[in-house]
Amino acid sequence: MGETAAFAEPLDTLNDSPHGDAPDASTTFGSGRVDSQAIASVSSIEETPATNYPVGAVDFNKPFEVFDSNDDDDRHANARVLAVLAGNNYPVVVVSHDGSEEVVTQFDTDGNSLNGDLSVENVAPAIEQTKFVIIFKDRREFSLGAELYDTEQAAFDVARNESDVFAVLPVTIPALKQEIPPVPLPVVAANDDDEEDEGEEVDAGPKYIAGMTLKAGDKVRAYRKNRGSRTCTILKTRHYPAHKQLYIQADGETPYWALNKNISRNW
Repeated sequence: MGETAAFAEPLDTLNDSPHGDAPDASTTFGSGRVDSQAIASVSSIEETPATNYPVGAVDFNKPFEVFDSNDDDDRHANARVLAVLAGNNYPVVVVSHDGSEEVVTQFDTDGNSLNGDLSVENVAPAIEQTKFVIIFKDRREFSLGAELYDTEQAAFDVARNESDVFAVLPVTIPALKQEIPPVPLPVVAANDDDEEDEGEEVDAGPKYIAGMTLKAGDKVRAYRKNRGSRTCTILKTRHYPAHKQLYIQADGETPYWALNKNISRNW
């Protein structure tokens, strides 16, 4: 920011655009995306220091970004004010780079481009901020107001007209987005193979499964994929996961945690 081309008078060439005094796209910057050769080169335009860029919903005196109106993640690089067109509905001419392509676009002070394909918004400074929120209380239930206020006084002004207000509290917003670590979830095996099981492995005493109270040392019938139904001995039990609670062993085979649904009475 901080520089503008020396355009003092409004452009004379107008078209029948619904935007009124928008300049003709064929002869000026109104096309929304102008090849660098069409303006010779941004560096070849004589520039003078800016004193006061237009301000509206977007303050062009502050850092801003250009992005695709249909995709917030598609953002241009190195956006800056190239010129200000006096007396124009889209007075701010901005140059930016979309990849290797140089883009020259006209914007109004709401941040909308002439063709509607691009938008501008101010970049929030990377500093810690303090906002204020209203806390409501209904009987024993607390809730947060939907809005954040820039000042404590602004929050109080709103709170005076609300019922069930409990407090106005400050909220500190960090400068950078926090990385929230994911909550590790217990791994539950999809089948009854012991090598895929990561549940607890302590003996939990008798367990009620398949209509029976079972404990270590009891004999049960257990079905297992590709092996059929065999008589197995319970070696130990556990609480979790609740669908695989018996550690059993068939004669001559490796013990495993069996699915409860595959357990039946050993007749």
